Amino acid sequence: MKTKLILLALACVASLAADTLKTDTAVFVQTDPKSPVLARLKAGSTITVVGEAPAGWRRVEVSGPFEAYAQSRDITKGLEVREGGSIYAEPRKDSQLLAVAAAGDKTEVIGLAKSTSGDWCQVRLEKKLQGFIAVGEAANIAADPAKPAFAVTTAPVPTGPVTTLGRPVPVASNNADTPRLFAGTLVLARRVILNPNPPYDYQVTDSGGRRFAYVDTRRLLLTDKIENFLDREITVTGTVRNTVDGKDLVIAAESMALKK
Repeated sequence: MKTKLILLALACVASLAADTLKTDTAVFVQTDPKSPVLARLKAGSTITVVGEAPAGWRRVEVSGPFEAYAQSRDITKGLEVREGGSIYAEPRKDSQLLAVAAAGDKTEVIGLAKSTSGDWCQVRLEKKLQGFIAVGEAANIAADPAKPAFAVTTAPVPTGPVTTLGRPVPVASNNADTPRLFAGTLVLARRVILNPNPPYDYQVTDSGGRRFAYVDTRRLLLTDKIENFLDREITVTGTVRNTVDGKDLVIAAESMALKK
């Protein structure tokens, strides 16, 4: 009996072995060098090998945060992925499922995502995920450059607002007072039949023309007239809060620019 317990303990330790990378290494979502890249680790990084993997591969656990995608219907008023919501590598339901949001997971919306298959948001996910490192011959096969990389966000935090779709402005903490960057189309909120008395004059809509949030322009300083931004794709930086009735979101805009 003791021998069996010792062997079992050794097997558990082996399944959670730590190792140090000798070269820069890509962690793939699947055991396929053409699958999305979950993370790119630098030489000298410590990895945790977990479980089993097919020949030529090692299954490893990687810490986030990660940038991923979730359907708009799975986003709460608090700009988080609801519990049970699916999180994908790309803004398509047929892309790789990375995780299902669980209680305790930290997620936040960092932008809107263009997609031909419904309404999607780009999200940041703080959670440990498992991926695969190629070894042997498979390690010499480069990832397909046409495939969008799903990368862990290890780059230095920028010092000012960024205009890339879905990239956040610098954050000091995860709270409602943190400025965030959103992208969409700026349109008039007033609609004679559908919305005759909106709480704000402007709103940001997604690719399907549906309102993502109202825009409060009272703190906005522009060198151009705001009419020049209407019906055009823009990026807007500001803090997000609920409207008074709690039914919609509103962005207190601090800066706005035409999307390049």
